[in-house]
Amino acid sequence: MKITTNLTHIVTEVKLEAAMTADELKAAFEAKGIHGCPAMLDISERTEEHVQVVSLDELLDFAKASGLAAVTYDVTYFPHADQEEVDFQVRKLARDLDISPEVIKDVCADIIVDYIKQDAERDASLPVHSIVECYTGGTAFAWYGINPYPRLKRVLLAELAKGGKKAEKAFVLRASKAQVDYLADY
Repeated sequence: MKITTNLTHIVTEVKLEAAMTADELKAAFEAKGIHGCPAMLDISERTEEHVQVVSLDELLDFAKASGLAAVTYDVTYFPHADQEEVDFQVRKLARDLDISPEVIKDVCADIIVDYIKQDAERDASLPVHSIVECYTGGTAFAWYGINPYPRLKRVLLAELAKGGKKAEKAFVLRASKAQVDYLADY
């Protein structure tokens, strides 16, 4: 535990390493003499405060020094976005924000078209994120590799936050504390 007399916590930007393919991860594991076991891991479920995030090299050194012979890993690829995926993401965001999907589609129509065009140019053969984890003493230690990926939810939230008459009525003026907190995460 880190003990400090300063009660002010200053948030610092975390620079994550680039995502790696399964073959690249396996080569890194082999170089350290550690076995990698594929698993279904998810970044959003693994960012609790008890997870200690370190670089891949440090994680593998730590696992080895702790007597662990294996780590778990997961690599995620996203196919190019299509209208079905956009509709799914819009419905999910509308439910989270308690507004109509039609308002989001109307306010963000041009942004959605631009998003689909931009995403079509992305190399879908590159992993979007990869995760390596090990557990010891009840604590999870993890490495997250993330490659740039245009997240539709962020794009839509930024556009909704700009306002406009429909967004103002349906989103900005009705924003609850939960919605404001949700927006602050992006």
